[in-house]
Amino acid sequence: MQRASLSTTVNQHYLNKLMNLTEVMDVAASEDILDIRGMKLVAKGARLTRAQQDTLGAHKLKKTLESSLSAEGGTDNGLILETARRILDTSVPINRILGPNAGRGISPQTLLANMQLGHAMRMMLTLTDRDGPRALEHSVAVSLLSIGMAKKLQLSNDDQMAAGLAGLLHDIGELYIDPAYLKPGKRLLPHEWAHLVVHPRIGQMLITELESYPASVARAVSEHHERLDGTGYPRQSAGGTISGPGLAVSVAEMLAGVLHKDYPLERAELALKIIPGEHPHHFLSAISGALRNQPANRPIAPSRPEESDDVAITRLWWRISDSLQAGQDMLREDTPRSPRVWALIPRTLARIRTIERAFISTGLDAYLKNNHGLHDQDDGTLQFEKAVATREITWRLRDIARDLALNTADVPDDHAMLAELIGILDGDLPEPAVIQGQPQTAAPPQARAA
Repeated sequence: MQRASLSTTVNQHYLNKLMNLTEVMDVAASEDILDIRGMKLVAKGARLTRAQQDTLGAHKLKKTLESSLSAEGGTDNGLILETARRILDTSVPINRILGPNAGRGISPQTLLANMQLGHAMRMMLTLTDRDGPRALEHSVAVSLLSIGMAKKLQLSNDDQMAAGLAGLLHDIGELYIDPAYLKPGKRLLPHEWAHLVVHPRIGQMLITELESYPASVARAVSEHHERLDGTGYPRQSAGGTISGPGLAVSVAEMLAGVLHKDYPLERAELALKIIPGEHPHHFLSAISGALRNQPANRPIAPSRPEESDDVAITRLWWRISDSLQAGQDMLREDTPRSPRVWALIPRTLARIRTIERAFISTGLDAYLKNNHGLHDQDDGTLQFEKAVATREITWRLRDIARDLALNTADVPDDHAMLAELIGILDGDLPEPAVIQGQPQTAAPPQARAA
């Protein structure tokens, strides 16, 4: 693998977060900070202040700024372990997921207590902690779950430690991204994903250059959004090319994202099984086992039932159907296209067909069969499952739109050729008449023409 290097030009988003930190905590230079010509900008031991932001931001440095700083009272093993204990004391889902695996071999708490954090990684975690009220808690939760998933895969103690460290540090690359793209609830357009998908790679570079960890830690950070079937990012790695710790962190990150919602284990189980092949079956069995071991607790209807009513489901079906039709039309058209576009279309159609099968296997097709009011007869469990399946499938379609946009971003003609398909997949085009109030009902999948 070709090794990329961090730039000695200071990242402005990182620098701004660092300067915000200097206003509430002592941040000092652990060595002289020199520009590329050797001119001293900050002396060793000197405290950084907001007044130095322009100076540091305007110069190319002899060494990366991240390697030359320390924070007094920042995040350390003690705070991480305290956060982990609080999570384990209060989070029933995490305890059920970890289950008996937590007691096999070295405990997750012991692994966390023994993690070696240098000045640079402590600074990264301190900045993460300042990024939001639950940011550090999320990182520690991902670390605990990563260790649990590594135990489920029966990885070695060293790989369990690698998974735990990678889980703790998985999102440090986001410190280098414009915060505008990270606002909670913001829906990124397909082309805007280019700003976000780089963060696993940035995290990998930070760890590789700033710490002396085993290569497995940085690799797992780079893989925490990859999927077994090759639909993840940033490299779309697949199968055996993803490391064991990387697989553990990828599912842990997904699990941590639903733990604060209602019925988290039920949500996690549906998300893991909706597209077969995304994750190893070991992880689905871990969640299913956790569900079996919890008291009977049937989900009630979602708090936003409009997300799973017949209109929403019909809208989703038309997006699947229309995107398949658009892709098939492109294959039939006698229009000159680049080799890249010719390769993207069949791959995209294969992914959409997988999603079409998921739509049917989850039972959403039952709501397309002229059964007006059918959803009114559903019990709470069916309403819940319908809402989760609808959201998950919607997200998978947007994933495809994002990948098409990223793969053609550097060639305007290719992007323009796929723009309509990207818009359909992202839900950014006008809806068909059937959605806009006309009395027709979408044909069920079984009746759709091939």
